[in-house]
Amino acid sequence: MVKILSAILLTAAVSASASPAIPSFELSAAELQASVAAARASQTQARASDVDRRIEAVARELGRFDRVASRLRADLAPLLNRVRGYRPSAPNNDPDLRHDLQVFRQDLSYLARDSQWRLNDLRGLASQAGKDEALVAPAERLLGAARRFGGEASRLLTDARFAYPDFMRAGFAFEGADLDSDSRAVDSHAQDLEREAGRLLGKVRG
Repeated sequence: MVKILSAILLTAAVSASASPAIPSFELSAAELQASVAAARASQTQARASDVDRRIEAVARELGRFDRVASRLRADLAPLLNRVRGYRPSAPNNDPDLRHDLQVFRQDLSYLARDSQWRLNDLRGLASQAGKDEALVAPAERLLGAARRFGGEASRLLTDARFAYPDFMRAGFAFEGADLDSDSRAVDSHAQDLEREAGRLLGKVRG
């Protein structure tokens, strides 16, 4: 009798060890939820990192715009002096002036165009942004860059308005018209960039 009982117990033990373990449904569901949560967290982090890079890229561009606007203001002062001394009817009267004015016009036009493009980028960022503490610092740097560019653009517009009548009197009507319109465009874009940067910062702060 003891031998038979021992044999039964041994057989049961061998069968149990040979049978595959049946996974718990609760355990599988928990693992799936954890996997989905990890994937979502990774996607959220990737999106935040992409937004961070885009904010920093716009901030760098605004820093460049600030430097370009400052250089244009510095270039405009000596050009204005030359325009005031220009006499269209005089022979050999500053023959390089018109060329130099064309170069200035081109650089100012590029600044107006590029600042419009970055304004479009920033409007998109501000529309998509939500509360995110990780983006507060980059957004603050962006707003600072926008304010500096806005100040320089405003000063450039003031200088352009001051120079415009002299351009017209010297016979540089096209150059004067472009100086007026493009400097207005740069200033308008700069003020809009500052507003959008403030809106972005407000959204990421929540």
